[in-house]
Amino acid sequence: MVFCYYILQKMCPIWRNIFLLMLLSILQSMEVAALCHSGSQIAHVSLATKTPYRFVANKDDSSPVFEGCIPLKFWSMIRHGTRNPSANIIRSMNERLPTLRDEIVRMHKDSKGTLCNNTLIELSKWTPHLQEVDEKKLTHEGEDELLELGERFQKRFPELLPDKYSNLSFEFKFTATQRAERSARSFAVGLFGRRVSNHVWFPEGIYRDPVLRFYKLCERWRKTVDKNPEASIEQHNFEKGQEMDRVLSEVTERLGLSQIISVGDVTIIYVTCSFETAWFPKKQSPWCLLLSDIDFKVLEYAEDLDYYWIDGYGYDINHQQACPTIHDMFTFFSSASSEKKAVLYFSHAGTVLKMLAHLGLYKDLEPLRATNFHEMLGKRQWRVSSISSFASNIAFVLYGCEGNEHSHKKILTLHQERPVRLPGCPANEDLCDVETFKTVFSSSIDHCQFHDMCTLTES
Repeated sequence: MVFCYYILQKMCPIWRNIFLLMLLSILQSMEVAALCHSGSQIAHVSLATKTPYRFVANKDDSSPVFEGCIPLKFWSMIRHGTRNPSANIIRSMNERLPTLRDEIVRMHKDSKGTLCNNTLIELSKWTPHLQEVDEKKLTHEGEDELLELGERFQKRFPELLPDKYSNLSFEFKFTATQRAERSARSFAVGLFGRRVSNHVWFPEGIYRDPVLRFYKLCERWRKTVDKNPEASIEQHNFEKGQEMDRVLSEVTERLGLSQIISVGDVTIIYVTCSFETAWFPKKQSPWCLLLSDIDFKVLEYAEDLDYYWIDGYGYDINHQQACPTIHDMFTFFSSASSEKKAVLYFSHAGTVLKMLAHLGLYKDLEPLRATNFHEMLGKRQWRVSSISSFASNIAFVLYGCEGNEHSHKKILTLHQERPVRLPGCPANEDLCDVETFKTVFSSSIDHCQFHDMCTLTES
C-alpha cells in the first residue's frame, strides 16, 4: 500500500488522474459484475418430470447381498428416457422465445435488467432447433440413460439378467409410442450388446395397454380427474398467488422488461431450461441462467401440485387404478415356471407416479395445496424431480431364502435403483416376506376390480 502511494506521488498530475480514473472504472465494473444475476445453484435438482436421470440414478452397480437368499425373478416398470417436448412447447420455443430473447438483449443494451454479460452473450447465440414433427421422440441422451440402466441392472442381477438372450427368459413390452419402444431397445443394448439386441423379440406396442398404461382405459379417472378443471384448481390458484407474483415481478426486473412477464413466458423459460439440461449433459442452457433459486422452487412446486392431484394422492382413483401392475407382478412371481426370469415394461410418468402412490411411497402428512408452499418447502416427499425423472423405474426382485426350518420367499422393492421399504412391510429391513406383501396388497393381488372402479355411473 505504501509503495503504491509512493508511485502515485511520483506521477505527474495528468497521468495520476488518468490512472485513478482507470482504476475507478475497473472497480465499478467489478462491482457491477458482482451484482449481476449469474444463475441458480439448484437448477439441476428442480426440473420436475424433465429432470435427466443422471441426477437421480444410483451409480453403485454392486449386487445387493441378503444372507441365505438368492434372486429368482425380476419385474420392472420403467419410464422412457429423455425425450423432445410436445408440439405445443416446440411451437412456443420456435415462436415466442426468439422474440423474448431479442427483447431481453435489447433492454440490456439500454442499461435495463441485471443479467451478467456472459449470460447475454450465450442468450444472444441461442436458436431453437426442433420442428413439431420431432415431438416427444426419444433423444440420444434418452437412449444412453436406458442403455446404462440396463448395464447396471445386469451387473446387480447377473443370474436374472444374463447377457445371453433367450425368448424363454425375457419378456419385453412397451407402449405404442416411439419413445417407449426406443427406450426398450436401448435397454436391451445395455443387457446384450448391439449385435445380440437386434435379435430380441418385442411384441407390437399397445397404446392403451391394460398394464403399462391402464389409466387410458379408466374412464372414471379421465372424466372426473384428468379432464376435470377442478382437479387443477390448486395449481391454478398457486400460479395466481403471491409466490408466483413475486417470481413474475423479480424476473421482469432481472430481464429488464417494460411490462410484467406472464406466467406462460416464465413457464416456457423454465421448461426450455429443463429440456436443454436433459439433452446436453456438458452444456448449460442460457435459459436456466435467467432464474433464481427461489424461482426454481416456486415453478417446481407448481409442477408438483399438478402431478399430486392428477397422478398422486390427490384423488383415490389416481392410485387405486394402478392395481393391474401389482397383480401382474405378483402373478409372475407366483408362476410355477422357472424359465422366465425377467419381465421388463417400458411406459410413462403417469404409470410410475400412480404406482408409487399405490405402493404408499412418498406420501406427505398433509396434501400439497396452493396455500402451503412454505410448509412443504424443503421437506415434502412428493417431489417429481426426484421420484419421476426421465427413465424413472420401479423394480421388484423375488428372492428364495433359507429359514430355520424351511425355505420361504421375499420381495425386494427398488425405486430409482435403490431399495425402498413399503408401508406394512418391515421398517428395519429391505426384504418383505411374500405373505406379508400379499396381505398388504391383497386388494390389488386378489381383488383388482379395475372395471368396476373405472366405470362411470349414471348420476
